[in-house]
Amino acid sequence: MLGTAACGGKSEPVPSPAATATPVAGRGGPHGPGVTETEIRLGMTNDLSGSADTPYGLITAAIHAYFRKVNTEDNGVCGRKINLLTEDDHYTPQGALETTKTLVEQYQVLAMIGALGTPVHMPVAAYLNDPNGDGNTADGIPDLFVSTGWSGWGDVKKYPWTIGYIPDYVTDARVLARYLNDHLKDKKIGILAQNDQFGNDYLRGVQEAVSNKDLVVSSQTVDPSPESLRAQVLATRDTGAEAVVLALPPEVSANVFKIAEAEHYTPKWLVSYVNSPSALAREIGGGTQAEQLIKGFEDLNGSISTEYLLSAVDDAEAPPMKEHRRIMETYSGPIVSTLTVYGQSLAEAVVETLKRTCDSITREGVLHAAESLRHFRSSLMLPGVELNLGPNDHYAIQTLQPVEIQKDGTLKDLGDPVAVE
Repeated sequence: MLGTAACGGKSEPVPSPAATATPVAGRGGPHGPGVTETEIRLGMTNDLSGSADTPYGLITAAIHAYFRKVNTEDNGVCGRKINLLTEDDHYTPQGALETTKTLVEQYQVLAMIGALGTPVHMPVAAYLNDPNGDGNTADGIPDLFVSTGWSGWGDVKKYPWTIGYIPDYVTDARVLARYLNDHLKDKKIGILAQNDQFGNDYLRGVQEAVSNKDLVVSSQTVDPSPESLRAQVLATRDTGAEAVVLALPPEVSANVFKIAEAEHYTPKWLVSYVNSPSALAREIGGGTQAEQLIKGFEDLNGSISTEYLLSAVDDAEAPPMKEHRRIMETYSGPIVSTLTVYGQSLAEAVVETLKRTCDSITREGVLHAAESLRHFRSSLMLPGVELNLGPNDHYAIQTLQPVEIQKDGTLKDLGDPVAVE
């Protein structure tokens, strides 16, 4: 069922297929599918119902809130309202493919935005880059600002219509390796990585970027089952690893911390940015009550991670965060969190892309507009972080701020942002 994210209980207007399937030529020249004199239709799929036990519906809800703000306060984009049509994909590859086809073929959206999950998006990206499967990608659909950092999306020959947004995982791995080189240069290194594209990118990125390859004494892809994970943590300890990189999702990373604490193993931890400190503290502590979060942050104290957006907690009083909070409260968005900050940041990039296509809003024009973004900063990016794209560069954010997680849950900047473009 087509609708909007399930926060605030409100739905965006959904046009009937019969009324919208035929593109309408508008001001300034011919326009592509999904564009009329009054609206620009975009599509997004996500786990809106939370049936896959993900919180990612909050991202879609935040994007809706920001687009409502743009439509109400800024007269939309190119004199048209942005109409984001959304489908619940239940965070499955088949669900994502089927719902994307509905949005593209039935509702004629101009572009898709913000896809989540590497395995989930694999069949979708194949479809959007070659809709009729004839091997000719000229008739693709813009696949804008995907929320998956797999480095493979940067293969512009295979995925010419797919544009990244979150920092790719190899970039993050290289920034963490830079910290190892500069601050832990004589320490033995272990890596625990998820057994998929995400984990493999970190394995490759760290191993390539560490100055002294001999210091990498343990590289393991993780079996998350309790006994296997315990055995792998102990095996890493037994190699003498003094610094350990975790390329794992929060729930698995939390279990690593718990096992290490029980075994009195205290290396310097370096964790992928996909583990937001608050989410990781919640998983380690076992909940959101104050004493649980305190326990989580105590265990995380001194761990190294990276950031690229303002913190919903640390930067709560910064003017951009106050404005974000106003937008979420005014336009039926969710309670401000890491995910809402991310959602608005991505939405700002979408709006900037559309602004560059007003004379003739076509799918090809949208792709080229996204590729033209250089030195773009959303209002919620950290100082020194920017988005840079090009025809042969579909990695959006390749600058990250190294941080150390403090006992009280705050983040301490470690030097200047690190760019690896």
